[in-house]
Amino acid sequence: MNSKIIKKAVENAFNTFIDVKSRKREIVYIRSIYYKLCKDFTKESLDAIGKHVNKDHATVLNGLKIFDNIIDNFWEKELFNVYLDIRKTIQNKITLEVKSYDPDKFYRDKYRIALLKNRKMYSYTKECINKLEQMDYKYSDMLRTKLNNLIDNDNYKVNTNC
Repeated sequence: MNSKIIKKAVENAFNTFIDVKSRKREIVYIRSIYYKLCKDFTKESLDAIGKHVNKDHATVLNGLKIFDNIIDNFWEKELFNVYLDIRKTIQNKITLEVKSYDPDKFYRDKYRIALLKNRKMYSYTKECINKLEQMDYKYSDMLRTKLNNLIDNDNYKVNTNC
């Protein structure tokens, strides 16, 4: 992701150009949203971010301070909501790029997370059965057998060839 794409997304969201020479509050706030998005999604320097809108690094730094102090959920709610929408759109684009670039890695990571959640659930269930046994629950053996059968079932085995 680069700052040119982010600039287009911000300009489209607000239907205005942000590289104009203006000190109007609306333009300054929109630019500060652009600076924040660039800082979040790119590894470009402040100087490189500012060059796309004809500003220097000090202006970008000041714009980031404006974002942190003014554009938040308390003062400028509408601008903050637009910022969140643009951020969500950019994150979706990045996800789609990663998915199309290396689908094997994308899905492997996605299912690795699901597998870890299932392991936690399995451990929790095993722990509950142990506590039931300590309380002399009469069906704990049956529950343990069902849990082991579920784990041994071929439908739930993980393919380790990845």
